[in-house]
Amino acid sequence: MAEEQLATKIEKAQPLTQGDLSEAVLITTSSGESYVIKNRFAPEIEGSMLKFLAEHHIDVPKVFFSNPDILIMEAIQETNCLSKEAWQNLALTLTKLHQVDNDTYGWKINYAFGKVPIINTPSHDWVEFWGQNRLAYYLYKLPKDTALQIEKLIKNLDHYIPRNPKISLLHGDLWSGNIITHINRPYLIDPACYFGHNEVDIAMLNIFGSSPDTFYKSYSLLESGWQERTPIYQLFPAIVHYILFGDYYLHMIHTLLNRLKL
Repeated sequence: MAEEQLATKIEKAQPLTQGDLSEAVLITTSSGESYVIKNRFAPEIEGSMLKFLAEHHIDVPKVFFSNPDILIMEAIQETNCLSKEAWQNLALTLTKLHQVDNDTYGWKINYAFGKVPIINTPSHDWVEFWGQNRLAYYLYKLPKDTALQIEKLIKNLDHYIPRNPKISLLHGDLWSGNIITHINRPYLIDPACYFGHNEVDIAMLNIFGSSPDTFYKSYSLLESGWQERTPIYQLFPAIVHYILFGDYYLHMIHTLLNRLKL
């Protein structure tokens, strides 16, 4: 199918990933051009998100073709890790991303991280959206004592996060592995877009590490108390990782709950 869409012959194919959530292959054509091909989980949805981000002037790989079976996109050559300049540029990219607004929180469709459904039912109430769609929906998948702690959090969630923060376009899965740096220019990949509180992306950016001061000096949209809200927004990816990968991530969930004194 890729040769048909590109109207050229594939000379070389090199696996980039072969994980639980996606398969990506770097191909080189007879004309010497390179592309990345992805299949498995909803490549058409990913393609539409990349196009949506590009329409809002966010640096992402260009999409050449997508349908329910395959996504063909530009191959971005990664030249360096996140340097000081790249962190500054990432901050500017996220500032631009998070200034894209909407009438409601959520997204026009639901999708999934592998076998984990992601519910994006639009809402005008951020506390309701996060409590129901990002926490309560997964309680049945958690050990009983952990679920009870999170139920307690949900009941008091309006004491922890704002009910109506500014609505921002989110990448939705913004960990460092979904950022490719080409000559200090960061490109965002593997989006899981929806509209929500901008702090969700910042929390995800820090879930497996920490952003340097350089980033925060250039990212201007954080409000007072964002550090205290970070564990709430990190709970969702921790729960997803627990469902997908097992007990190792249960410790992360409990660490976050302890930070919230639950």
